Amino acid sequence: MATFAGQYNATIDDKGRVVLPAAFKKALGEMQLEFVVVEKNRRSKCLDIHTVETWKRDVEKFRAKLNPETNPMHDKLLQLYFQNFVHVGVAANGRINIPNEFLDYAGLKEKVTFLGMQTSIRLSVAVSAQDSIVSDEDYLDMLKMIDGQGA
Repeated sequence: MATFAGQYNATIDDKGRVVLPAAFKKALGEMQLEFVVVEKNRRSKCLDIHTVETWKRDVEKFRAKLNPETNPMHDKLLQLYFQNFVHVGVAANGRINIPNEFLDYAGLKEKVTFLGMQTSIRLSVAVSAQDSIVSDEDYLDMLKMIDGQGA
């Protein structure tokens, strides 16, 4: 399974095409990558890019919690869930063509930022160096919060 880390800036052309950063293509290694799954991230108003393998694993975990055959609300939730995803082809050079509906959802135009999120890649509006700076103190405070030591 590929592991993604790091932040890279790129440009989307007027047809919605963008090339995956070289570091992410390298992380994919020997995988025969013909498709990726692009997700509308409803928590962060951006897009998440998954390998098909990772996406299938996550869908199975989600689906196991539901019983759409007998519960109409589960059926509706499953429908809404799958509307957030699209399979897109990956060209030999790592270029993907993201549908306009997904680009519009995340407000992506021209300059974008790829961010490795371990098992997925986040694609968002370009982040400037200043926007992504968090003081060491604030970062340590956030780490303490998850350890139960902070507020």
